[in-house]
Amino acid sequence: MDRNRSIDAFRGLAIVSMVFFSLTLKLSQDLPEILRHNARGMIHLGDLVLPLFLFASGMSLAYFLKKNENVKENRFYSKVLGRVAKLAMVGIGLSYFSAFGFLQMDEVMLAAILFIICLILSWLDWKVSLGLVLAIDLSYLVLMHYGWDGVFQEYYLGGYLAAVYYLPIMLTGFLIGKGMLAEKLWCRTNIVILAFIILCFCITLVLYPMDKLAVTPSFMMFAILFSILIFTIIDIIIRNLNGSKPLEYLGRKPLRYWLMMYLFFMIPLIIYAEINDIFLPLEINWMVGVGIALGFMFVIVIFSLIIDKIILIYLNSKWRSKKTN
Repeated sequence: MDRNRSIDAFRGLAIVSMVFFSLTLKLSQDLPEILRHNARGMIHLGDLVLPLFLFASGMSLAYFLKKNENVKENRFYSKVLGRVAKLAMVGIGLSYFSAFGFLQMDEVMLAAILFIICLILSWLDWKVSLGLVLAIDLSYLVLMHYGWDGVFQEYYLGGYLAAVYYLPIMLTGFLIGKGMLAEKLWCRTNIVILAFIILCFCITLVLYPMDKLAVTPSFMMFAILFSILIFTIIDIIIRNLNGSKPLEYLGRKPLRYWLMMYLFFMIPLIIYAEINDIFLPLEINWMVGVGIALGFMFVIVIFSLIIDKIILIYLNSKWRSKKTN
């Protein structure tokens, strides 16, 4: 089964945006409003890049299941376990630096948790799945009634309980991807899903304003609508132009870029700051910070290309030696 180029490019845009906003947030204290994120009671563009990635992951899950629908159960489950184990190991390994506490939930661990849940729910009828989204949104009322919603602001990304409220993003991405596989992007099912999410957004916005740190349902519904909009734009571009190959390449190895960002930049920076009693973010001009972030992103992409080249050379030499024997 061929890869969906639009999803690859969409996921590439998401991971590039995540890396960029993560880097600039550590590098400069005087970021302009457009580059800020994770501010209490406020919504910025940077707050929407993680939902973009989760939505793209949900779409990819639909294609993953389609690709493996005729694979034997043992092999299928080994693939699933391998993918989840890889995400969990990276999430645990980075948690002290990425989530400010060992074993706390960061972006990678959140993706692993949601992948498992969406996989379990993948056999549900799409209407039942939308009912589950509504139930999750309404359950937030219970938290508000008892004053428990404040617990999300004590942990990075809201902590493990917040994963439930991020679930609608990946689950809706899965439903949209499934609709694309059956028909096309704007088939009847996907139009109904879009109308449902718009309705949920309007209702939840009245009940609780958008706030990423408080993981409010109105923010999650808006993030879904934003993801659908961005994907639609990318899909139109892909279908009419052939200039998206860099983004498509980035979208095929997203975990690699996230891992390299921490190993080569974030972890050394955090350790350096702790040793020298320096508070992050650094006190450098925001334009310099943006320049450093863009330069580093260019470096890790070059490094990734080198890794792929080495792997290709190794596989070719292995194939030749096998053929010779």
